[in-house]
Amino acid sequence: MIWNVQGASSRAFLSALGETRRVNTPTVIALVETHMGGDQAQRIADQIGFTGYIHIDTQGFLGGIWVHWRTKVVHVSEVNQSMQHITMKITRLNEEPWYFSAIYAISDPLKRQDLWNYLKEFVTTYNHPWMLGGDFNDMRYNWERSSCYDEVCRRAKHFDQWIDSMELLEIVFSGPSHTWARGLTEETRRSARLDRVLCNTEWASHFSNASVKHLPAIQSDHCPPLISLNGFSPLRAINKPFRFQAAWMTHEKFQGFVENSWNNEAPLVPFLSDFAKTL
Repeated sequence: MIWNVQGASSRAFLSALGETRRVNTPTVIALVETHMGGDQAQRIADQIGFTGYIHIDTQGFLGGIWVHWRTKVVHVSEVNQSMQHITMKITRLNEEPWYFSAIYAISDPLKRQDLWNYLKEFVTTYNHPWMLGGDFNDMRYNWERSSCYDEVCRRAKHFDQWIDSMELLEIVFSGPSHTWARGLTEETRRSARLDRVLCNTEWASHFSNASVKHLPAIQSDHCPPLISLNGFSPLRAINKPFRFQAAWMTHEKFQGFVENSWNNEAPLVPFLSDFAKTL
C-alpha cells in the first residue's frame, strides 16, 4: 500500500492508518509526504508496529518517505534513495526478488526532472522485475484532471512520453479514477489522478494477476493505492452499513449519549456495530 498522507503526526491519521491496516493487512506500507522525521518519526514507527522500516526525513516541512514491512513475510534491502524516492529489493521466501520504488515527486517540475532521470538510469542498470508507485504529481491524459490548462496539458504529454520511453505498463486499478481531490463546493472542487502504480514487462509477466484498488481517502486528500500481487478475491461478506435515524436527534439524551459512548481509539467497523446495538 502506498499513501500520500500529507502529515503523519495526528492521532486521527494514526487511527485511520490502524483501521486501514487491520482491514487490508498489507505486507509493505509506503507513506509519503509525512512532514516529519527524527525522534517523532521513530515514535510513530513504533505505533505502526512493523519490525522493518526505512525512513527519509523531511527537508524543512517538505517531503518525507517511510516504508514499513513485515519482516516475517518479506526481506527488504535498500538499493537507493533520495528526497523523491526509496528504491528497494523485495524477496519472499523461496521466490525471485523484485524491485520496488516508493515515489513522492515534489511539486516543482524542474526538480521532478531529477527523479525522472534517476528512474530512467535505474531501468538500464537493473534488468529485473520492477514496480514503482506513489504520488507522481503529474498525469498522462486530460481526463485525469478536472480542469486542464495549457501548461498542465503540456506536462501531461511529456509525462506520458516519459512512461512510454521507459516501456512501463499501468497496473489495472479499480475505484475512483481521480486519486486526489480538494474543495468542498462545486466551484472550489479540484481533482486529479496524481497517484498511480507502474511496472516493467518482467514484473507484469511474473505477477500477471496483479491489480490495484484505490482505497477511500481518509484523513488525507489522497486515495491510497493498495496493490495485490495475486488480484483481489470477491468479498465473502460485506459489512452491514451503519444507518442513522434522524429521529434519534429529537431524543433529549441523544447528544449526551454520543459524547459519553463514542470511542475515537476503537476500530471503526466493529465499533459502529456495537454502538448501534447500544443505541
